[in-house]
Amino acid sequence: MCAYIANPFSVDPADLPVGTGEQEELIHIQTDEGAKTKHKECSPMNFWVSMASSYPTLARHAVPQLLICPSTWECEQGFSAMLTIKSKIRNRLAAPGHDFRCAVSKVMPRIDQLVE
Repeated sequence: MCAYIANPFSVDPADLPVGTGEQEELIHIQTDEGAKTKHKECSPMNFWVSMASSYPTLARHAVPQLLICPSTWECEQGFSAMLTIKSKIRNRLAAPGHDFRCAVSKVMPRIDQLVE
């Protein structure tokens, strides 16, 4: 999960990728007093939904991260993935870490870019 999703006011904009628009939007949101107030008042999901029109690039990345299981079918799929990850055989391995997020993610890995 991107660090700015939980608290965009505690992240250094230099840590975000250059040229995607995220850095610029993060700088603007960090100086927006209304956004700071809104962040204190509501949940991360409600915060990013309310900021979608002002900061579309950041919100476009944040909202899917916060919505792991938006439907019943996806929730059941998540439980099934968790049962596989937390089996007796897998428990002998190192801590699962981000295995669950990878198991339920719809994002296709770009193997060619990873190999480069």
